[in-house]
Amino acid sequence: MVSRIGEQIEISPVELASQKAKKTRINLASGSPDPSTIPVKEIEETYNEVLEDLGAKALSYPGAGGQEELIEEIEKYLSPLGILDKNDRIVVTSGAQHAMELLGKYFLEGDTIAVENPTFIETFNALKLRSSVVLPIDLDENGIKVDELKELIKVVKISLLYIIPNCHNPAGVNLSETRRKELVELASENDFYIIEDDPYRPIACNLPKPIKYFDKDGRVIYVGSFSKVLAPGLRIGFSVLRGEIAEKISLIEQLDFSTSTINQYVVSRLLKKGLIQSRTEELAKHYSRKMKVLRDSLLDKGFQNFNNPSCGFFLLLNLGVDSWKAFNEAINAGLSFVPAKPFFLRGGETMARLSVAISNEDQIKEGVDILSSIKKKIIQ
Repeated sequence: MVSRIGEQIEISPVELASQKAKKTRINLASGSPDPSTIPVKEIEETYNEVLEDLGAKALSYPGAGGQEELIEEIEKYLSPLGILDKNDRIVVTSGAQHAMELLGKYFLEGDTIAVENPTFIETFNALKLRSSVVLPIDLDENGIKVDELKELIKVVKISLLYIIPNCHNPAGVNLSETRRKELVELASENDFYIIEDDPYRPIACNLPKPIKYFDKDGRVIYVGSFSKVLAPGLRIGFSVLRGEIAEKISLIEQLDFSTSTINQYVVSRLLKKGLIQSRTEELAKHYSRKMKVLRDSLLDKGFQNFNNPSCGFFLLLNLGVDSWKAFNEAINAGLSFVPAKPFFLRGGETMARLSVAISNEDQIKEGVDILSSIKKKIIQ
């Protein structure tokens, strides 16, 4: 016998595309940051500093909920956002994905939850596998359709809303400030929590205030990460929660001791040096340039049906043909992307998620050329 989770869990399209990408020339699948932007030298120097200063202490077991030194630096880092009050605590996790796993364990046991349609399948799975019913709420250019959510919660009680408000994965949109305020009001009035997944803020500029900024009742749980601005392999993320919830999440986190002690000290010092804070504008421009290349290339090849991403790595393209069939053809032609049907709870059969994270500008152009040839081949 195995558990329900053991029976239901399966490989995500992101992981599948990433595995296939290892054998292709052009990677328009990955959500990992551009290797050329990872500050390897600074990270190496900081590892050496930590080991010289702390010795064996840096290699000991981590404490529950995160090292105090790192928590203090994250508090300073978050201060300009105005999302911390006296009742909130920070819990350090092994990346944002780990935070989702812990939150799912704490909040859900066969509950009903709501998510954007589409949503990021890998993070969402940690919540879906512990839920009995998942309700999709459509997006438009201003983010989740709050009016649709209002109608739904008139007839269905939900426990959680999972949302990616900035540089949405895979849709690329930013949630409007008006809708952020409305969501907080709805959560308070209808007794549900909002998980605000915000990993792309460190690589984007001119974003609205976090949903958490408008939260006065502790209904919003803010989840952040340093994976996109530093390096995903460091596996350092965090969540901001009410004290009583944070205490329990810390204890659940301690069950697996998965958040590396030395990596916490390294990220703490990188924050203290200002390295992370200083990279936002540079990285935002870097990915914006590559996204423009992708958009222009798609238009040049006659693709019209795609979103105009506000920021981040991802563009959602309607190929007009079955995306899994196109994916298999693309792999044979040396291109990897992510078929986006699994990101949708309804629809999405012809949708593809294209990423500008890994590939350079020439590779992006060539990848679009390959997609165009594949579409013509399938239609014929």
